[in-house]
Amino acid sequence: MPTYSIDVVVINLKANFDSFGGEYVQVTLGYKVPIPFKPPNLQQQFPPRQPVFYNAAIHVIIPKDKWTGQFNMWQVFHLIVKDDGTVELKPAR
Repeated sequence: MPTYSIDVVVINLKANFDSFGGEYVQVTLGYKVPIPFKPPNLQQQFPPRQPVFYNAAIHVIIPKDKWTGQFNMWQVFHLIVKDDGTVELKPAR
């Protein structure tokens, strides 16, 4: 039985490097943070829209030579973290 399960979205794709010259692609998956009200310093928009913020849930780092475009921006996945620490990431249905 999973202890933690949430839908996550690809919110960032960026280049990443290590100190030995290795090249990677860092994929950040996050979830929407609920905002109960419109912040007072936000300019009024017409029509008014609720701002959206994301919090990172997990980072996946793939070596550049293994990168085949497995992830795309705003793609939705289902993240499951089990009691034993096993992590599963499946495409959302």
